[in-house]
Amino acid sequence: MFGIGFQELLLIMVVALIVLGPQRMPEVARALGKFFREIKSSVDEVKSTVVNDISSIKSIEKDFRIEEYKPPKIEETAAKPKSFEEEFEKEIKKSENKKEIEREKISFKKESKEV
Repeated sequence: MFGIGFQELLLIMVVALIVLGPQRMPEVARALGKFFREIKSSVDEVKSTVVNDISSIKSIEKDFRIEEYKPPKIEETAAKPKSFEEEFEKEIKKSENKKEIEREKISFKKESKEV
């Protein structure tokens, strides 16, 4: 118990008997017993709560198991190589279809007002 051997416990009891006296020793022993009982019940309650929470998390994990990610196969992602002419025509059509958008120029410089 707490790394205390029988000899150390006996020494503590003798010192407590001398300091407290024979009349108060049973009262102190009862109070210490009650204190340790309360501590043990609190620790047991926390342990059971943690065990219940972990088991509920595991059951949720089993119910909603996420499938493992499987990357697409190389054959599916790789497109058939196109000829140079097809690629060139495609790029030309892109540039023809692209319209130039004129944007308003915005300046953050402070304009000076002369009156």
